Amino acid sequence: MTIPDHITIELLSDTSFSRGEGAPGSVDVEIEHDDLGLPCLNGKTLRGLIRDSWLAMASCFPGLHEAGSRVWGPIGDLDETSILRFGDAHLDAAVSDWIAWAERRAHNPLLPQAILESLTDVRSQTSEERKTGAPAETTLRSIRVALRKLRLSAPLTWIQQPRKQDLQCLALSVLGTRHMGLGRNRGRGYVRLLVNGDPDLTRALARGNRP
Repeated sequence: MTIPDHITIELLSDTSFSRGEGAPGSVDVEIEHDDLGLPCLNGKTLRGLIRDSWLAMASCFPGLHEAGSRVWGPIGDLDETSILRFGDAHLDAAVSDWIAWAERRAHNPLLPQAILESLTDVRSQTSEERKTGAPAETTLRSIRVALRKLRLSAPLTWIQQPRKQDLQCLALSVLGTRHMGLGRNRGRGYVRLLVNGDPDLTRALARGNRP
């Protein structure tokens, strides 16, 4: 049986994985990124997004109630009793290795900020006055977004050997996660998640098949 060992995240639109803080003189809301300047996503944040998808659909799959508790833990669980752990999502290791070399080279090294700016863009948004439709004062802010078509991967660790129902629960949750990050109602954060980066495997697991 194929045991999933990672989740891939393909950005189908520009997406903002917010750090909850800004960069003075640059943007009001900065994106999550590592020391190399590469966009990334915290594993706990990713787990929470996929778990929320499961909780929204769990009532449609009563036969997977026990599996849901094993994979995601019971509602209100503070002790991390689930059997699945998520690592941070990063770009391909080959990309990270090349960028690390380019930033360390003696001649014309690349700067992390330059890498960040090459893989992201800055979007501005403001609120509207309900009565006039004009931009509301003091609401203009700039948000950094990761550019569409970027692909990240997050490692999975199973504390116990998963059952077929556990894998089905994971695959359904992954397929049900279609948006993440800030600005979802503004056309941002549309994503495609896959188990092991394989659409056929993901669909097979979601149907309850054993690859």
